Amino acid sequence: MQSIKTKFLFYLICLLAGSLLGPSTVLAYGNVVEAEGCSSKLKLACAPSEPGELVPVRSASLEKNSDSSENSELPAEAVRLKSLAEGYEENGDFLQAESLYLQSMEVIAQTLGMDHPIGAFSLINLADLYIQMEDYLKAEPLYLRALEVISKSLGPDHFFAALAMNNIGGMYKYMGEYDKAKMMYLRSLKIHEKSLGASHPNVAIPLNNLAELYRLMGAERKAEPYYLRARKIFKDAMENDSVE
Repeated sequence: MQSIKTKFLFYLICLLAGSLLGPSTVLAYGNVVEAEGCSSKLKLACAPSEPGELVPVRSASLEKNSDSSENSELPAEAVRLKSLAEGYEENGDFLQAESLYLQSMEVIAQTLGMDHPIGAFSLINLADLYIQMEDYLKAEPLYLRALEVISKSLGPDHFFAALAMNNIGGMYKYMGEYDKAKMMYLRSLKIHEKSLGASHPNVAIPLNNLAELYRLMGAERKAEPYYLRARKIFKDAMENDSVE
């Protein structure tokens, strides 16, 4: 059963990596599962590759118009610092990555302000790092502040709010606060369905997250319909993709 689930996640990652957002937007969220042949810039997954395994959470991160021209909304220096931070993070130098993420955040605070959506994404980048460091007490207020900013600036039902909720849910799951995780996952699912439609491939992500959460809670019967629905959405998407 586990091998089928892992294969499902592999194809889901690859399918969604090329279709979620346009080339001017870089997004990463969900529980990261590296898969050969998939984009290194866009990582989407639904659940740990093994039961109980702690997989680093990557969250919604946006780079919009990241060139250095005068028309660029996101300051080039913030992008440069963020890119450096990501390199150190990937190499496991979390302290150096933390310093660079904080510097990038400061540039955004001084230019766009932290109430700008991009300010929220900079908060999420740092929270993601703390998740990898298993420092949930530092990550939680950053995630919640980011969700607040996104909800106020873009709307509480905006798709980016759903992405933030997904990661907050993942954090609470790792913390063992399953009720809070369930609340976030359900809110994320509702927004996914409202903004994309109930049968959109991306809806499989919160569905699978909920199924995995219920499995961890020992509620296999509650998990099953979410798993089955996610698998059906994925199967239909793959069939439609092959026809096109």
